[in-house]
Amino acid sequence: MRVGVIAEGFADVNVIKAILRKIAGVDGSEVRLLRPQEQMDETDLNELNFSNWQLVFNSCQDEDKLSAFFEEIEGDAILIVHVDTAERGMIGYDISEPQRTGATDFAVYSEQVRVQVIQKLRMLLPTKYHQFVAYAIAVEETDAWLIPLFETGVKDSASHVKAKETLSKLVGRDKKRQKDYTDTSKKSLNYRGLGKLLAKNLSVCRARNKSLDLFCLEIEHKMLRK
Repeated sequence: MRVGVIAEGFADVNVIKAILRKIAGVDGSEVRLLRPQEQMDETDLNELNFSNWQLVFNSCQDEDKLSAFFEEIEGDAILIVHVDTAERGMIGYDISEPQRTGATDFAVYSEQVRVQVIQKLRMLLPTKYHQFVAYAIAVEETDAWLIPLFETGVKDSASHVKAKETLSKLVGRDKKRQKDYTDTSKKSLNYRGLGKLLAKNLSVCRARNKSLDLFCLEIEHKMLRK
Protein backbone atom coordinates (compact mmCIF):
# COMPACT_ATOMS: atom_id res chain seq x y z
CA MET A 1 0.00 0.00 0.00
CA ARG A 2 1.30 3.43 -0.96
CA VAL A 3 1.02 6.20 1.60
CA GLY A 4 0.77 9.95 1.12
CA VAL A 5 1.31 12.47 3.91
CA ILE A 6 0.22 16.06 4.40
CA ALA A 7 1.74 17.35 7.63
CA GLU A 8 2.76 20.50 9.46
CA GLY A 9 6.48 19.76 9.38
CA PHE A 10 9.29 17.29 8.86
CA ALA A 11 9.48 16.52 12.58
CA ASP A 12 5.87 15.31 12.42
CA VAL A 13 6.64 13.32 9.27
CA ASN A 14 9.50 11.48 11.00
CA VAL A 15 7.22 10.50 13.87
CA ILE A 16 4.44 9.37 11.51
CA LYS A 17 6.87 7.30 9.42
CA ALA A 18 8.11 5.53 12.54
CA ILE A 19 4.54 4.68 13.57
CA LEU A 20 3.72 3.38 10.08
CA ARG A 21 6.80 1.17 10.07
CA LYS A 22 5.99 -0.23 13.51
CA ILE A 23 2.30 -0.91 12.91
CA ALA A 24 2.10 -1.72 9.22
CA GLY A 25 5.69 -2.42 8.16
CA VAL A 26 5.66 0.55 5.77
CA ASP A 27 9.11 1.46 4.49
CA GLY A 28 10.02 5.12 4.19
CA SER A 29 10.37 4.71 0.43
CA GLU A 30 6.66 3.91 0.25
CA VAL A 31 5.73 7.26 1.77
CA ARG A 32 5.18 10.22 -0.53
CA LEU A 33 5.21 13.67 1.03
CA LEU A 34 2.60 15.96 -0.50
CA ARG A 35 3.44 18.67 2.04
CA PRO A 36 6.04 19.46 3.14
CA GLN A 37 8.23 18.20 0.33
CA GLU A 38 11.91 17.52 0.89
CA GLN A 39 14.43 19.98 -0.53
CA MET A 40 16.81 17.99 -2.73
CA ASP A 41 19.52 20.68 -2.81
CA GLU A 42 19.99 24.43 -2.33
CA THR A 43 18.50 25.17 -5.76
CA ASP A 44 15.36 23.16 -5.04
CA LEU A 45 13.86 25.56 -2.48
CA ASN A 46 10.15 26.22 -3.09
CA GLU A 47 7.00 26.91 -1.13
CA LEU A 48 6.19 23.19 -0.81
CA ASN A 49 9.27 22.77 1.39
CA PHE A 50 7.36 24.59 4.12
CA SER A 51 4.18 23.82 6.02
CA ASN A 52 1.96 24.82 8.94
CA TRP A 53 -1.66 24.21 9.88
CA GLN A 54 -2.91 26.79 7.38
CA LEU A 55 -0.95 25.19 4.53
CA VAL A 56 -2.22 21.75 5.61
CA PHE A 57 -5.77 23.07 5.32
CA ASN A 58 -4.98 24.58 1.90
CA SER A 59 -3.52 21.29 0.68
CA CYS A 60 -6.66 19.45 1.76
CA GLN A 61 -8.62 21.67 -0.63
CA ASP A 62 -6.18 21.27 -3.50
CA GLU A 63 -8.01 18.77 -5.68
CA ASP A 64 -5.29 18.86 -8.34
CA LYS A 65 -2.67 17.82 -5.77
CA LEU A 66 -4.88 15.10 -4.32
CA SER A 67 -6.02 13.66 -7.64
CA ALA A 68 -2.43 13.57 -8.89
CA PHE A 69 -1.50 11.43 -5.86
CA PHE A 70 -4.43 9.03 -6.02
CA GLU A 71 -4.52 8.63 -9.79
CA GLU A 72 -0.82 7.83 -10.21
CA ILE A 73 -0.94 5.11 -7.57
CA GLU A 74 -1.68 1.58 -8.69
CA GLY A 75 -3.50 -0.47 -6.09
CA ASP A 76 -4.41 0.63 -2.58
CA ALA A 77 -3.42 4.05 -1.30
CA ILE A 78 -4.02 6.00 1.87
CA LEU A 79 -3.51 9.67 2.65
CA ILE A 80 -2.51 10.68 6.16
CA VAL A 81 -3.40 14.23 7.16
CA HIS A 82 -1.57 15.55 10.21
CA VAL A 83 -2.34 18.69 12.16
CA ASP A 84 -1.62 19.88 15.70
CA THR A 85 -4.43 21.39 17.75
CA ALA A 86 -2.44 23.97 19.72
CA GLU A 87 -3.58 26.71 17.31
CA ARG A 88 -7.20 25.56 17.04
CA GLY A 89 -8.57 28.80 18.44
CA MET A 90 -6.99 30.92 15.70
CA ILE A 91 -8.99 32.54 12.90
CA GLY A 92 -9.32 30.06 10.07
CA TYR A 93 -8.94 27.05 12.38
CA ASP A 94 -11.99 28.09 14.39
CA ILE A 95 -12.39 25.26 16.88
CA SER A 96 -13.02 26.68 20.33
CA GLU A 97 -14.62 23.69 22.05
CA PRO A 98 -13.99 21.77 24.21
CA GLN A 99 -12.16 23.99 26.67
CA ARG A 100 -9.41 22.83 29.01
CA THR A 101 -10.16 23.16 32.74
CA GLY A 102 -8.48 22.10 35.94
CA ALA A 103 -10.73 19.04 36.05
CA THR A 104 -10.28 17.98 32.41
CA ASP A 105 -10.17 14.27 31.66
CA PHE A 106 -7.59 14.47 28.88
CA ALA A 107 -8.50 11.14 27.32
CA VAL A 108 -12.09 12.31 26.86
CA TYR A 109 -10.89 15.78 25.89
CA SER A 110 -8.58 14.34 23.22
CA GLU A 111 -11.39 12.29 21.71
CA GLN A 112 -13.66 15.33 21.59
CA VAL A 113 -11.01 17.57 20.03
CA ARG A 114 -10.14 14.90 17.46
CA VAL A 115 -13.78 14.64 16.36
CA GLN A 116 -14.01 18.42 15.93
CA VAL A 117 -10.80 18.65 13.89
CA ILE A 118 -11.71 15.71 11.67
CA GLN A 119 -15.06 17.34 10.93
CA LYS A 120 -13.19 20.49 9.92
CA LEU A 121 -10.82 18.57 7.64
CA ARG A 122 -13.63 16.59 6.04
CA MET A 123 -15.28 19.86 5.10
CA LEU A 124 -12.09 20.80 3.25
CA LEU A 125 -11.26 17.46 1.63
CA PRO A 126 -13.14 16.39 -1.52
CA THR A 127 -15.83 13.89 -0.52
CA LYS A 128 -14.60 11.23 -2.95
CA TYR A 129 -11.35 10.87 -0.97
CA HIS A 130 -12.82 10.68 2.55
CA GLN A 131 -12.66 6.89 2.74
CA PHE A 132 -8.95 6.92 1.86
CA VAL A 133 -7.86 9.38 4.58
CA ALA A 134 -6.45 8.67 8.05
CA TYR A 135 -6.15 11.51 10.53
CA ALA A 136 -3.05 12.14 12.65
CA ILE A 137 -4.65 14.67 14.98
CA ALA A 138 -2.01 15.54 17.58
CA VAL A 139 -3.79 17.10 20.54
CA GLU A 140 -1.70 20.14 21.41
CA GLU A 141 1.43 19.03 19.47
CA THR A 142 3.04 15.86 18.10
CA ASP A 143 5.69 16.36 20.79
CA ALA A 144 3.05 15.30 23.33
CA TRP A 145 3.11 11.82 21.77
CA LEU A 146 6.81 11.63 22.66
CA ILE A 147 6.67 12.99 26.21
CA PRO A 148 5.90 9.57 27.79
CA LEU A 149 9.31 8.38 26.57
CA PHE A 150 10.89 10.68 29.15
CA GLU A 151 8.16 11.28 31.74
CA THR A 152 6.38 8.42 33.46
CA GLY A 153 4.21 10.22 35.98
CA VAL A 154 1.68 11.84 33.64
CA LYS A 155 -1.64 10.09 32.99
CA ASP A 156 -2.11 11.68 29.55
CA SER A 157 0.63 13.85 28.08
CA ALA A 158 -1.95 16.07 26.33
CA SER A 159 -2.17 17.75 29.72
CA HIS A 160 1.00 19.67 28.80
CA VAL A 161 -0.05 22.93 27.13
CA LYS A 162 3.42 23.62 25.72
CA ALA A 163 4.36 20.11 24.66
CA LYS A 164 7.34 21.09 22.49
CA GLU A 165 8.95 23.09 25.30
CA THR A 166 8.20 20.33 27.81
CA LEU A 167 9.76 17.65 25.61
CA SER A 168 12.88 19.77 25.00
CA LYS A 169 13.34 20.23 28.75
CA LEU A 170 12.85 16.54 29.45
CA VAL A 171 15.39 15.50 26.81
CA GLY A 172 17.82 18.13 28.10
CA ARG A 173 17.60 16.72 31.62
CA ASP A 174 18.22 13.15 30.48
CA LYS A 175 22.01 13.14 30.51
CA LYS A 176 22.26 9.52 29.34
CA ARG A 177 20.16 10.05 26.22
CA GLN A 178 20.45 13.77 25.54
CA LYS A 179 23.09 13.44 22.80
CA ASP A 180 21.14 10.70 21.00
CA TYR A 181 18.01 12.81 20.66
CA THR A 182 19.40 16.28 20.10
CA ASP A 183 20.45 17.58 16.68
CA THR A 184 23.22 19.97 17.68
CA SER A 185 23.74 21.19 14.10
CA LYS A 186 20.18 22.52 13.98
CA LYS A 187 19.88 23.26 17.71
CA SER A 188 16.72 21.20 17.88
CA LEU A 189 15.52 17.74 18.82
CA ASN A 190 16.41 14.77 16.64
CA TYR A 191 12.92 13.66 15.62
CA ARG A 192 14.16 10.85 13.42
CA GLY A 193 15.81 9.29 16.46
CA LEU A 194 12.83 10.11 18.66
CA GLY A 195 10.54 8.45 16.15
CA LYS A 196 12.58 5.25 16.32
CA LEU A 197 12.46 5.37 20.12
CA LEU A 198 8.70 5.87 19.96
CA ALA A 199 8.32 2.83 17.72
CA LYS A 200 10.18 0.69 20.26
CA ASN A 201 7.93 1.94 23.07
CA LEU A 202 4.71 2.53 21.15
CA SER A 203 2.42 0.60 23.50
CA VAL A 204 3.63 2.64 26.48
CA CYS A 205 3.12 5.95 24.69
CA ARG A 206 -0.30 4.92 23.38
CA ALA A 207 -1.39 4.19 26.93
CA ARG A 208 -0.38 7.69 27.98
CA ASN A 209 -1.63 9.75 25.06
CA LYS A 210 -5.14 9.19 23.75
CA SER A 211 -4.72 11.13 20.52
CA LEU A 212 -1.72 8.95 19.60
CA ASP A 213 -3.71 5.83 20.41
CA LEU A 214 -6.66 6.96 18.27
CA PHE A 215 -4.38 7.59 15.29
CA CYS A 216 -2.76 4.18 15.71
CA LEU A 217 -6.16 2.51 15.94
CA GLU A 218 -7.19 4.13 12.66
CA ILE A 219 -3.97 3.00 10.97
CA GLU A 220 -4.54 -0.54 12.24
CA HIS A 221 -8.10 -0.50 10.93
CA LYS A 222 -7.35 0.95 7.50
CA MET A 223 -4.01 -0.70 6.76
CA LEU A 224 -4.22 -4.09 8.46
CA ARG A 225 -7.84 -5.06 7.97
CA LYS A 226 -7.06 -6.68 4.61
